[in-house]
Amino acid sequence: MRVHVADHPLITHKLTVLRDRHTPSPLFRSLVEEIMTLLAYEGTRGVRVEAVTVQTPVSAAQGVRISEPKPLVVPILRAGLGMLEGMVKLLPTAEVGFLGMARNEETLQPTTYAERLPDDLSDRQCFVLDPMLATGGSLIAAINFLFDRGAVDVTAICILAAPEGLAAVEKALAGREVTIVLGAVDEKLDEQGYIVPGLGDAGDRLYGLV
Repeated sequence: MRVHVADHPLITHKLTVLRDRHTPSPLFRSLVEEIMTLLAYEGTRGVRVEAVTVQTPVSAAQGVRISEPKPLVVPILRAGLGMLEGMVKLLPTAEVGFLGMARNEETLQPTTYAERLPDDLSDRQCFVLDPMLATGGSLIAAINFLFDRGAVDVTAICILAAPEGLAAVEKALAGREVTIVLGAVDEKLDEQGYIVPGLGDAGDRLYGLV
């Protein structure tokens, strides 16, 4: 497993505002989208491309285009949905699937309540979006779900992670072709499984308590 922490002053600045408990939901949503675009730049360094020749007004030019089959972007509902627009701005030709996963607050284990994905992901690169890598349970389940359908490599993009969650993902996905791209690694998990200092419940701060 490869882990890349995007140590960039713009990300750190925006993340500081994101953490502030007084940041209202509209600004929070805007910041998540902006941070996601910056993280997506790092997360797509390994996207597969193929050579192509185009004609400029002057002469022929060699370049690249995104290879077929197109990458698949998979936000984990509901909080991952706030990251989607920032990702597809950078990778507009990607296809989008969805995984609905919720954490049982007593057992801290994930349950899948909805999915909208191709049955066959053979030879596909997949990008999983989830703001918070806390215990790692939801991310592990989502990544295994994609590999079970034939994905060849998976990149997870998260705004924050806890060391315990990173360790759990690395242990559970040993031998898999997985990259984790992060905005920051925080101090720890608390007894409720929340990241400290974190930013609270990302889904609630994006969309409210309903």
